[in-house]
Amino acid sequence: MIFYFTGTGNSYQAARALCAEGEEPLDLAKCLREGRTAFDLKNGEALGIVCPVYYGGVPSTVLEFAGALQVSPLPEYCYTILTCASSVSGAAGLLADALAAKGILLHAAYTVIMPENDAVHYTISPEEERDAILADAAEALRVIGRCVDERRKLGLHIPPRGRMVTQAAYPYYEQDRETRHFHVDDQCVGCGKCVERCPVDAMVMENGRPKWVKDKCALCMACVRCGAVHYDEATRGKKRYVNPILKSCH
Repeated sequence: MIFYFTGTGNSYQAARALCAEGEEPLDLAKCLREGRTAFDLKNGEALGIVCPVYYGGVPSTVLEFAGALQVSPLPEYCYTILTCASSVSGAAGLLADALAAKGILLHAAYTVIMPENDAVHYTISPEEERDAILADAAEALRVIGRCVDERRKLGLHIPPRGRMVTQAAYPYYEQDRETRHFHVDDQCVGCGKCVERCPVDAMVMENGRPKWVKDKCALCMACVRCGAVHYDEATRGKKRYVNPILKSCH
């Protein structure tokens, strides 16, 4: 059983790559919205959680889901795949702690390098580099798939520097995910797609325009795709990255 959280598609691609034929990963944000947090595992079935790294940690929605998750029986093998553009820092530790509170032991954490998609803080990966990065990611996922099939228990050795980065950076995530940073400009045509994409229902359509109705969101930036929605002035004029899998499947 594989759960995922994604804003621009990188983690969705990774989750789908680990699925058996005919299997689909479960959108954990959707599960939370629908109140589905109790699941039955088949005998010997692994439990996987795939998500991006935010501020050296994991998205707030992932921690909320892990805190509400109930699985029976407890998995004999639980793993996470963390997608990022460079480093996962201490993200696996945050997730491991949240799962441990539910009696679930995280046996392995894997990292997959994907194109940079944080348009607020960084320059996103140039188009000419993305195909190569995604090709390397596909190969890495094939290797990870074999490790998962073999139920490799790698342990969670997180270097002290990684923990320090997370401890320093993650508190800013709470501040930066305040929805007061978002606004829409005159390019908006009122299609409502940004509202449909929001995984945490932080937005509604009001008088033909998107409106943020929650104080905080997950900061996944799924709404910032069309050029009309902006995060302060940081994303203005920047072309948004979207993983090709979302273009073909969503």
